[in-house]
Amino acid sequence: MKLQLSIVCIITALLILAGCNKYEDGPLISLKSPEKRIVGEYIVESYIINDQLIPLSDIGISEYRIVYNKDGSGKTTITSNNYPNESDFEWELDEKKENIRERYKGQNNEWSVWSNYKQILKLTKNEFWFTDNNEQEPTEFHLIKQ
Repeated sequence: MKLQLSIVCIITALLILAGCNKYEDGPLISLKSPEKRIVGEYIVESYIINDQLIPLSDIGISEYRIVYNKDGSGKTTITSNNYPNESDFEWELDEKKENIRERYKGQNNEWSVWSNYKQILKLTKNEFWFTDNNEQEPTEFHLIKQ
């Protein structure tokens, strides 16, 4: 009887945990906070618009790197025609840590307004996926840690 009760409790706990996944494609449980999992250097592996994969080379980009620092700062480097274009940015998560937003530093060293939040789809120790549904065409980025 005690064995059956233990099995029922374990199955119930597993079902509850399965429903608590914060990110659509993220891990069930992680010991690292979302902020710590985001920090790192990434390359854009996939760029998707309206559910269609757009090869970066088709839009003239040979490399797209994004660095997220633990202090909430970051840097993007987009290389096109062998010319790297760098931009500084700041990032932050919402209260529930389900969405991220950024603001960029312009050429005159003034910060832009914060972007709308982008939904985090997957956040593991090596992958970071997010989608921007605020654009006319929903855009999804799949980043791989370097």
